[in-house]
Amino acid sequence: MKNYKKGHRKRLREKIILDNGQSLLDYEVLEHILYSAYSRIDVKPIAKSLIENFGSLNKVFNADLEALQNVDGVSNTAISAIFCVKQAFVRSAREEIKDLPIIDNWEKLLDYLRISIGSLNKENFRVIYMNKKYRLIAEDLQNIGTVDQTPLYVREIIKRALLIGSTSIVISHNHPSGDTQPSNSDISLTRQLAEACQSIGIELIDHIIITFSSYFSFKENRLL
Repeated sequence: MKNYKKGHRKRLREKIILDNGQSLLDYEVLEHILYSAYSRIDVKPIAKSLIENFGSLNKVFNADLEALQNVDGVSNTAISAIFCVKQAFVRSAREEIKDLPIIDNWEKLLDYLRISIGSLNKENFRVIYMNKKYRLIAEDLQNIGTVDQTPLYVREIIKRALLIGSTSIVISHNHPSGDTQPSNSDISLTRQLAEACQSIGIELIDHIIITFSSYFSFKENRLL
C-alpha cells in the first residue's frame, strides 16, 4: 500500500510556492505553521482538530492559552507558533496606522482593531493616544476583563495622556458575544471619560465597540 504521508510536507511546500498559498485549505495553513513545532510527526490530525474545536482559522488564532492547551496534541511549542502568527497579523495592521493621521485613515484603524481584539473571547480595552496631528504616539491595553464586564479606569487614561502629551484619544473594546450594541455601563463610562477629557482640553474622538465582522461608533451614533 502506498504511504501517502511520505513526502507530504514537500508537496505542501510546493503547493504554497505554486500560488502563494492561496489554494491551501484552512487546516493546511495550520499544518505548515505547526511544522516548526513538530519536526517528525504528522500534524494534519492536530491541525484538523484545532479547526474542529474552534470552528474557524480566525478563531484558532484568537484562542487564548488555556483553550489551546485543552486541545489534545497541542504543545506549548505549537501554541507559541500560533501566537507568533497572530502577532504578525496585529503588527502588520498596526504599521498601516503608525505614521498616518488616524482621523483621516479610519478604515485602517478599524481593520487594526478587528485584527487585534475583534475576535478575542474576553473583553479588552485599547486606548489609542495621538498628538496634535492625530498621529499615534502610544497605545495601551487598559484592561483584560471578564466576558460581561470591563472596568474602564478614567483616571489612569487621563494620567497617561497628560504624561505623554497626548491631545486626542480613541478608545475601543470588543464584545465577545458578537453584539456591538453598547451596554448602559459602556455609555456611562464613555460619558465620564468624555467629561474628564473635556475638562483638561483632551479630545475624545470616539469609542468603538468592535467585533471581527462589525462595529459600533459612539460618535456616528451621536452618543459622543
